[in-house]
Amino acid sequence: MAVGPVTVSGWWEKLGIKENLCFARNRLVESFMCATGVAFETKYESLRKWLTKVIIFVLVIDDVYDIHASFEELKPFTTAFQRWDAKEIEDLPDYMKFCFNALQDVTNEIAYDIGGEKNFNFVLHYLKKTWIEFCKALYVEAKWYKTGYIPSLQEYLNNAWITSSGPLILLHSYFGTVYELTNEIDDFPHIYDDLVYNVSLIIRLCNDLGTAVAERERGDAASSIVCYMNERNVSEEEARKHIQDIINNAWKRINGHCSNQDAFMEPFFNQARNAARVAHTLYLNGDGFGIQDRDIKKHILSLVVEPF
Repeated sequence: MAVGPVTVSGWWEKLGIKENLCFARNRLVESFMCATGVAFETKYESLRKWLTKVIIFVLVIDDVYDIHASFEELKPFTTAFQRWDAKEIEDLPDYMKFCFNALQDVTNEIAYDIGGEKNFNFVLHYLKKTWIEFCKALYVEAKWYKTGYIPSLQEYLNNAWITSSGPLILLHSYFGTVYELTNEIDDFPHIYDDLVYNVSLIIRLCNDLGTAVAERERGDAASSIVCYMNERNVSEEEARKHIQDIINNAWKRINGHCSNQDAFMEPFFNQARNAARVAHTLYLNGDGFGIQDRDIKKHILSLVVEPF
């Protein structure tokens, strides 16, 4: 039977995020919807489960950095991830200890599952490395917010493609679709850097277009729209048009890669393209993750509750 939200809901309840991280978004079903959008075929049952868990933790970690933690707490928290060592968080609040340990556990679990299904060794090293880069990039954003710094658009994008979670999603997709590892994995995502970058760019910029107004009203960190408005002294309308142009160009790059891939990598390239499509769906009419709106609920109902 294909993995559905009920399958991972037991894991979710046992994990205890709702009890230990009351500030974090409860988006189990939305996370499953995104995972299914990336890897919908029946044979990718395990990958959907892994992606659902990854997306859940992307949201949890993002909420720690964006909402709940003080800036002073974030430096040792980030250092703990860089060293992947729980000793670094001994003096931090209990919710941070829980968050760190829970992410360690789920990463170890996914690495073990991938190793068992695919007979791949050293998977954990790559999963850890990508989570570390994600947390380091979130810390950069937190530092910008703390100091009131508004980067140039390019400086923002150099960091934001990582915080988009695209590299995390595509790394798990890579492990979930290939059946033979070559030396290329040592360079992932560098061997596919342009594909990963452009998919991640679309995820981030679709998010920015959908959430910019609400984030600006809340006084959140600068988005790509604000960065471009500040850098070029242009209106929001002009900035949005420029961001949309970047998205359009990113799609051209992605489609170029997908039209030239070999059969061995075709499933991975298709899922990379799907990840970008999911971003458009999520943020077409606003913040599909931050606000459980009518459109997202319709997608969930048609996908999970009433698929036929």
